[in-house]
Amino acid sequence: MKKKSIIVSFFFLGSLIFLGCQNKTEQAYIEKIKQERAEKDREYSDSLRSPLNPIHLAQFSGLDYFEIDPDYKVEGILELTPNEQPFEMPTSTTRLPVYRKYGHFKFELQGKQFVLSVYQNMDFINDSIYHDYLFIPFRDLSSSKESYGGGRYIDIRIPETQKVVVDFNTAYNPYCAYHDRWSCVIPPPENYLKMEIRAGEKKFHLATH
Repeated sequence: MKKKSIIVSFFFLGSLIFLGCQNKTEQAYIEKIKQERAEKDREYSDSLRSPLNPIHLAQFSGLDYFEIDPDYKVEGILELTPNEQPFEMPTSTTRLPVYRKYGHFKFELQGKQFVLSVYQNMDFINDSIYHDYLFIPFRDLSSSKESYGGGRYIDIRIPETQKVVVDFNTAYNPYCAYHDRWSCVIPPPENYLKMEIRAGEKKFHLATH
């Protein structure tokens, strides 16, 4: 009986240690996202770096976001599409940047299966900084409601394996959300998610700032 009690006690203690480590990891993740958002607010407050309309800059005090939710940090499979040819991606203007479809990101969120096309900007392939960046433009059922109607973007790095993590908490608005002088990629119809992605940046409302 005593031996059984000792085993149960060790199991309980192990569970507490595991939960404690898990909570610390989650808190560190949340703090990292908060710091990144604070840095972005500082950048957007800087007249030399801000994408905002200059006449609105004085009223700006920060961007709006959904609550940080670790459940929106999803792991999936990136299936490569090596035979895809470069193409001109439509934008909000006549500008037509050249991309190629790099692959399909297949993942599960809230018990549902989804696929997003992932793109590579051909201008960045030889860039010393952005050569391994991939681009995911998307829209969802929150678009034009709580999030920007023109969709949002996520950047990821080329993974070493097929497994990849995409964090919707990092979804950000294109510059067109702040000023109509910008030219922004329009998310393709195939990247419309039939669910609300309540994570990442919300629609920009200057009146609230």
